[in-house]
Amino acid sequence: MIKNHLKEWRARQAQRGISKAALARRIRVNRSYVTKLEQGKAVPSLLVALQLAEYFGCTVDELFQLQPDTTLDPCCTDVLPNGHHNEH
Repeated sequence: MIKNHLKEWRARQAQRGISKAALARRIRVNRSYVTKLEQGKAVPSLLVALQLAEYFGCTVDELFQLQPDTTLDPCCTDVLPNGHHNEH
């Protein structure tokens, strides 16, 4: 599993008036996908992770952390970067 700190980073931006919808527009995904990322129900593509890090002015490692019990089997991702469900 990947632990993410996206919600905390976005909360810091929200204090400056940046909404979840504005973030979604900036990285060209839908708002519900940002919600799924924050809830840990989706794993971002490399491109999305890099865009998020650039947006927040941090590193990808500061946003996302691979947990020790994680297997790197790519077919295990249930939600694709476009928000659609992966067909196993």
